[in-house]
Amino acid sequence: MIDLWDSLLRTASALAVVLILMGLLALAARRVLGNRTGIAGGGPLVQVVASGYVAPRKTIALVSVAGEYLIVGTTADDLIDLGRVGDPATVQALLAASAAAPVASQLESTPLGSWLRRWIGHPDGSKETHGDR
Repeated sequence: MIDLWDSLLRTASALAVVLILMGLLALAARRVLGNRTGIAGGGPLVQVVASGYVAPRKTIALVSVAGEYLIVGTTADDLIDLGRVGDPATVQALLAASAAAPVASQLESTPLGSWLRRWIGHPDGSKETHGDR
């Protein structure tokens, strides 16, 4: 007859060996692949630096992708490329200005916000409807 404790000990030790091997394999893969997968070291490759609410379910976000800054419009169904900011110093100045402004008027008080209001349509920021055309 098979001893219950002997069988349980063998099963637990086999499970421990398999888990240790899986951990070593994951560690080796992480070292070999490095930053190519976005897993190892450093910060994330894609980061939302700032965002502003425009309308229900519509926002504009400043996104950092691998050191480059993109302005992206987001809706419930879509992402729209609005432009790029080439100079990191400009981004830092915008972020510093928005940090000093009150929360309710962050987007309106920055040069980015005023540019976006002009780009979207009306200088006062009101939404254009199909009847206005």
